[in-house]
Amino acid sequence: MKHLSTFFGTTLLGLMTTAGPIRADLSWTYTAQSNVPGISVNGASPNGGANVSLVDYSSPQPGGASIPVQAYVTSTSNTSPIVFSPSTEQPTTFNLALKITDSNGASGTLNFTGSLAGTMTATSSSVVASFAPVGSNSLTFDGHTYTVTIAPQTLVAPTQPQANIMASVSVTDASSGGGGSGSSGTPPPPPPPPPSHGTPEPTSLLLGSLGFSCFGAGYWWNRRRLTRTIAAA
Repeated sequence: MKHLSTFFGTTLLGLMTTAGPIRADLSWTYTAQSNVPGISVNGASPNGGANVSLVDYSSPQPGGASIPVQAYVTSTSNTSPIVFSPSTEQPTTFNLALKITDSNGASGTLNFTGSLAGTMTATSSSVVASFAPVGSNSLTFDGHTYTVTIAPQTLVAPTQPQANIMASVSVTDASSGGGGSGSSGTPPPPPPPPPSHGTPEPTSLLLGSLGFSCFGAGYWWNRRRLTRTIAAA
Protein backbone atom coordinates (compact mmCIF):
# COMPACT_ATOMS: atom_id res chain seq x y z
CA MET A 1 0.00 0.00 0.00
CA LYS A 2 2.92 2.30 0.79
CA HIS A 3 4.30 1.78 -2.74
CA LEU A 4 0.91 2.62 -4.26
CA SER A 5 0.66 5.89 -2.28
CA THR A 6 4.16 6.88 -3.38
CA PHE A 7 3.31 6.13 -7.01
CA PHE A 8 0.11 8.17 -7.02
CA GLY A 9 1.79 11.07 -5.15
CA THR A 10 4.62 11.21 -7.68
CA THR A 11 2.16 11.07 -10.58
CA LEU A 12 0.07 13.92 -9.14
CA LEU A 13 3.17 16.10 -8.59
CA GLY A 14 4.31 15.49 -12.16
CA LEU A 15 0.90 16.39 -13.60
CA MET A 16 0.66 19.60 -11.53
CA THR A 17 4.19 20.66 -12.58
CA THR A 18 3.49 20.00 -16.26
CA ALA A 19 0.24 21.97 -16.14
CA GLY A 20 1.95 25.14 -14.81
CA PRO A 21 2.12 28.34 -16.90
CA ILE A 22 5.01 28.81 -19.32
CA ARG A 23 6.50 32.33 -19.33
CA ALA A 24 6.54 34.04 -22.73
CA ASP A 25 9.75 35.08 -24.45
CA LEU A 26 10.44 38.72 -23.53
CA SER A 27 13.42 39.21 -25.83
CA TRP A 28 13.20 42.55 -27.70
CA THR A 29 15.27 45.21 -29.43
CA TYR A 30 14.83 48.92 -30.08
CA THR A 31 15.94 51.88 -32.19
CA ALA A 32 15.79 55.55 -31.14
CA GLN A 33 16.01 58.52 -33.48
CA SER A 34 15.73 62.30 -33.10
CA ASN A 35 14.34 64.66 -35.74
CA VAL A 36 17.37 67.00 -35.45
CA PRO A 37 21.13 66.41 -35.28
CA GLY A 38 21.45 68.72 -32.27
CA ILE A 39 20.51 71.95 -30.51
CA SER A 40 22.57 75.14 -30.84
CA VAL A 41 22.06 78.52 -29.14
CA ASN A 42 23.76 81.94 -29.46
CA GLY A 43 25.62 80.94 -32.58
CA ALA A 44 26.11 84.61 -33.53
CA SER A 45 27.76 85.49 -30.20
CA PRO A 46 31.26 87.03 -30.58
CA ASN A 47 32.61 84.45 -28.13
CA GLY A 48 30.76 81.56 -29.75
CA GLY A 49 27.56 79.82 -28.75
CA ALA A 50 26.88 76.41 -27.22
CA ASN A 51 25.85 73.17 -28.84
CA VAL A 52 24.38 69.82 -27.85
CA SER A 53 24.98 67.25 -30.60
CA LEU A 54 22.58 64.27 -30.64
CA VAL A 55 23.57 60.81 -31.87
CA ASP A 56 20.86 58.28 -32.79
CA TYR A 57 20.70 54.58 -32.01
CA SER A 58 19.48 53.81 -35.51
CA SER A 59 20.57 50.16 -35.57
CA PRO A 60 18.75 47.61 -33.35
CA GLN A 61 19.97 47.54 -29.75
CA PRO A 62 19.20 44.86 -27.13
CA GLY A 63 16.35 45.80 -24.81
CA GLY A 64 16.54 45.92 -21.04
CA ALA A 65 15.27 47.64 -17.90
CA SER A 66 17.58 50.63 -18.59
CA ILE A 67 18.50 51.62 -22.15
CA PRO A 68 20.35 54.56 -23.79
CA VAL A 69 18.01 56.38 -26.19
CA GLN A 70 20.34 59.19 -27.34
CA ALA A 71 24.06 59.75 -27.17
CA TYR A 72 25.15 63.39 -26.93
CA VAL A 73 28.16 65.68 -26.77
CA THR A 74 28.13 69.20 -25.32
CA SER A 75 30.45 71.91 -26.59
CA THR A 76 31.24 75.61 -26.09
CA SER A 77 34.36 77.71 -25.67
CA ASN A 78 32.52 80.52 -23.92
CA THR A 79 33.47 81.22 -20.32
CA SER A 80 30.25 83.16 -19.76
CA PRO A 81 27.05 81.14 -19.23
CA ILE A 82 25.15 80.35 -22.41
CA VAL A 83 21.43 80.01 -21.76
CA PHE A 84 19.29 77.21 -23.17
CA SER A 85 15.67 78.24 -22.82
CA PRO A 86 12.42 77.61 -24.73
CA SER A 87 11.84 81.38 -24.62
CA THR A 88 14.88 82.17 -26.76
CA GLU A 89 14.64 82.65 -30.51
CA GLN A 90 16.50 79.43 -31.18
CA PRO A 91 14.33 76.34 -30.54
CA THR A 92 15.57 74.06 -27.76
CA THR A 93 13.06 71.26 -28.29
CA PHE A 94 13.23 68.14 -30.43
CA ASN A 95 11.28 64.95 -31.14
CA LEU A 96 12.41 61.46 -30.21
CA ALA A 97 10.94 58.27 -31.74
CA LEU A 98 11.54 55.01 -29.86
CA LYS A 99 10.64 51.85 -31.84
CA ILE A 100 10.41 48.53 -29.99
CA THR A 101 10.50 45.18 -31.82
CA ASP A 102 10.03 41.78 -30.18
CA SER A 103 11.54 38.43 -31.16
CA ASN A 104 8.47 37.60 -33.30
CA GLY A 105 8.95 40.71 -35.46
CA ALA A 106 5.97 42.60 -33.97
CA SER A 107 6.71 46.26 -33.20
CA GLY A 108 5.36 49.59 -32.01
CA THR A 109 6.67 53.15 -31.68
CA LEU A 110 6.53 55.64 -28.82
CA ASN A 111 7.14 59.35 -29.40
CA PHE A 112 8.54 61.88 -26.94
CA THR A 113 9.17 65.63 -27.01
CA GLY A 114 12.54 66.57 -25.55
CA SER A 115 13.51 70.03 -24.32
CA LEU A 116 16.72 71.59 -23.00
CA ALA A 117 16.84 74.27 -20.30
CA GLY A 118 19.74 75.65 -18.24
CA THR A 119 23.16 77.19 -18.75
CA MET A 120 26.48 75.97 -20.10
CA THR A 121 30.06 77.22 -20.04
CA ALA A 122 33.28 75.71 -21.35
CA THR A 123 33.77 73.90 -18.04
CA SER A 124 30.27 73.43 -16.58
CA SER A 125 26.69 72.52 -17.43
CA SER A 126 23.35 72.87 -15.67
CA VAL A 127 21.38 72.09 -18.83
CA VAL A 128 18.58 69.63 -18.08
CA ALA A 129 17.04 67.44 -20.78
CA SER A 130 13.36 66.74 -20.06
CA PHE A 131 11.02 64.45 -21.99
CA ALA A 132 7.24 64.33 -22.26
CA PRO A 133 5.41 61.47 -24.01
CA VAL A 134 3.30 62.37 -27.04
CA GLY A 135 0.01 60.72 -26.10
CA SER A 136 1.08 57.71 -23.99
CA ASN A 137 4.35 56.40 -22.64
CA SER A 138 3.29 52.75 -23.08
CA LEU A 139 2.21 50.48 -25.92
CA THR A 140 0.85 46.96 -26.18
CA PHE A 141 1.48 44.42 -28.93
CA ASP A 142 2.01 40.68 -29.28
CA GLY A 143 0.74 40.02 -25.75
CA HIS A 144 3.05 42.40 -23.86
CA THR A 145 2.88 45.99 -22.62
CA TYR A 146 6.01 48.16 -22.77
CA THR A 147 6.11 51.23 -20.51
CA VAL A 148 8.93 53.73 -21.08
CA THR A 149 9.96 56.55 -18.73
CA ILE A 150 12.67 59.10 -19.54
CA ALA A 151 13.46 61.02 -16.37
CA PRO A 152 14.94 64.58 -16.50
CA GLN A 153 18.75 64.41 -16.75
CA THR A 154 21.48 67.03 -16.37
CA LEU A 155 23.82 66.99 -19.36
CA VAL A 156 27.55 66.65 -18.79
CA ALA A 157 29.94 69.60 -19.20
CA PRO A 158 31.91 70.16 -22.45
CA THR A 159 35.00 68.85 -20.68
CA GLN A 160 33.39 65.39 -20.48
CA PRO A 161 33.30 62.77 -23.28
CA GLN A 162 30.17 61.56 -25.06
CA ALA A 163 27.40 60.50 -22.68
CA ASN A 164 23.94 58.92 -22.93
CA ILE A 165 20.38 59.93 -22.18
CA MET A 166 18.87 56.90 -20.44
CA ALA A 167 15.31 55.54 -20.35
CA SER A 168 13.67 53.03 -18.00
CA VAL A 169 11.52 50.28 -19.54
CA SER A 170 9.18 47.83 -17.84
CA VAL A 171 7.61 44.91 -19.72
CA THR A 172 4.50 43.14 -18.44
CA ASP A 173 2.04 40.60 -19.78
CA ALA A 174 -0.84 42.41 -21.46
CA SER A 175 -3.34 40.34 -19.46
CA SER A 176 -1.97 41.80 -16.21
CA GLY A 177 -3.17 45.27 -17.22
CA GLY A 178 0.25 46.93 -16.93
CA GLY A 179 0.18 50.21 -18.88
CA GLY A 180 -2.03 51.76 -21.51
CA SER A 181 -2.03 51.60 -25.28
CA GLY A 182 0.50 53.17 -27.58
CA SER A 183 0.65 53.65 -31.34
CA SER A 184 -0.21 50.01 -31.95
CA GLY A 185 -3.36 50.07 -29.78
CA THR A 186 -4.57 47.69 -27.07
CA PRO A 187 -6.88 44.77 -27.84
CA PRO A 188 -10.19 44.77 -25.91
CA PRO A 189 -10.33 42.55 -22.80
CA PRO A 190 -11.86 39.07 -23.28
CA PRO A 191 -15.48 38.55 -22.16
CA PRO A 192 -16.02 37.06 -18.68
CA PRO A 193 -16.34 33.25 -18.55
CA PRO A 194 -19.85 31.72 -18.21
CA PRO A 195 -20.99 30.65 -14.72
CA SER A 196 -19.66 27.27 -13.68
CA HIS A 197 -22.94 26.00 -12.08
CA GLY A 198 -20.96 24.03 -9.56
CA THR A 199 -18.80 22.15 -12.05
CA PRO A 200 -15.69 20.86 -10.24
CA GLU A 201 -12.35 22.32 -11.27
CA PRO A 202 -9.94 20.02 -13.22
CA THR A 203 -7.62 19.81 -10.20
CA SER A 204 -10.51 18.69 -7.95
CA LEU A 205 -11.53 16.05 -10.50
CA LEU A 206 -7.95 14.79 -10.70
CA LEU A 207 -7.59 14.59 -6.90
CA GLY A 208 -10.98 12.88 -6.60
CA SER A 209 -10.10 10.29 -9.25
CA LEU A 210 -6.78 9.54 -7.57
CA GLY A 211 -8.55 9.21 -4.20
CA PHE A 212 -11.03 6.68 -5.57
CA SER A 213 -8.15 4.79 -7.20
CA CYS A 214 -6.25 4.60 -3.92
CA PHE A 215 -9.45 3.48 -2.08
CA GLY A 216 -10.09 0.75 -4.66
CA ALA A 217 -6.50 -0.47 -4.50
CA GLY A 218 -6.64 -0.65 -0.69
CA TYR A 219 -9.93 -2.59 -0.77
CA TRP A 220 -8.48 -5.07 -3.31
CA TRP A 221 -5.31 -5.51 -1.21
CA ASN A 222 -7.24 -6.23 2.03
CA ARG A 223 -9.63 -8.60 0.24
CA ARG A 224 -6.68 -10.55 -1.22
CA ARG A 225 -5.05 -10.88 2.21
CA LEU A 226 -8.34 -12.10 3.72
CA THR A 227 -8.71 -14.71 0.95
CA ARG A 228 -5.17 -16.00 1.57
CA THR A 229 -5.82 -16.19 5.33
CA ILE A 230 -9.02 -18.23 4.82
CA ALA A 231 -7.29 -20.55 2.33
CA ALA A 232 -4.44 -21.19 4.73
CA ALA A 233 -6.76 -22.01 7.64
